[in-house]
Amino acid sequence: MNIYLIRHGKLNWEDNIKKCIGITDTKLSNEGIKMIEGLVSFLKDKNISKIYTSDLNRCEKSAQILSSSLKVPYYTQRELREINMGIWENKSFDYIKKHYPLEYDERGKNIETFKVENGESFYECYNRSVNIFKKLQKENENIAIICHSGVIKCLLCYLKNIPLNNILNIKLNYGDIVCISYKN
Repeated sequence: MNIYLIRHGKLNWEDNIKKCIGITDTKLSNEGIKMIEGLVSFLKDKNISKIYTSDLNRCEKSAQILSSSLKVPYYTQRELREINMGIWENKSFDYIKKHYPLEYDERGKNIETFKVENGESFYECYNRSVNIFKKLQKENENIAIICHSGVIKCLLCYLKNIPLNNILNIKLNYGDIVCISYKN
């Protein structure tokens, strides 16, 4: 059995400024759509029976593309959403550093437990991600999970026993695929 963790494609940045988007519901860019279409050739012979996806637009659009091309159903799972960045949602990192300098420094020191106002900590995102992963893992068939960088990084921390405070050391690009293989 294989589980393919897939990060959604590149986003449509209106002003081309990198922002803290978390659960902000942004769309894929044309390049992001092409990225996901490009994954079909790799996934077509993987015998994927189902696709599970975050309910945010960028993932759901990615799931629609793959579902249509691979001829398999997709199911949305709210638990696969990106980490909620609360009052920092849709703010540039320059804005956050300027307006929340103490909190930004605190987050850097305590990434695991730091929680933005009205948001969630990586520890909370980790627990949510691991719980849904354990549930989906019981499918006992090849599946794809389309979600977000934060969720995939949390799952890699869980699967590889990486301390959560090292989560930002894990690099993951748009459209990356991580294959989890189970034998017996």
